[in-house]
Amino acid sequence: MTKREYVAIALALLLTALSIWNLESIDSLTGDIEIALSKSQSAAEKLDFSGANAYLDEGLDRWLAADGYTHIFLRHPEIDSTADAFYELKEVLMREDLTACTAAYGKLRYHLDSIRGMEHLSLGSIL
Repeated sequence: MTKREYVAIALALLLTALSIWNLESIDSLTGDIEIALSKSQSAAEKLDFSGANAYLDEGLDRWLAADGYTHIFLRHPEIDSTADAFYELKEVLMREDLTACTAAYGKLRYHLDSIRGMEHLSLGSIL
């Protein structure tokens, strides 16, 4: 094998490792936030809007703390729309509007699921 072939193999292995790390990172981030969202929604359904807001803050804090990752690996429109969805849900919780909460939780979950889906390889993303 030539030196170029070794470099190409090393580069391919590095890119593969980075891709695996990226998938694990996004799954961990969105999974942690989903747990906080589920707790928040459960509290809201019990009309405990204070508790719902506290759980939502846990998810938002996790999202904001990951900015070193998100601002490098995610597209800025996805980052902005997800942050907007967090704050829109906070507004709804502050109004204690249970009906609007369902849609706001759905919107935030949609954004998180979209981010997760965009980062995972699929046949459609390869072709």
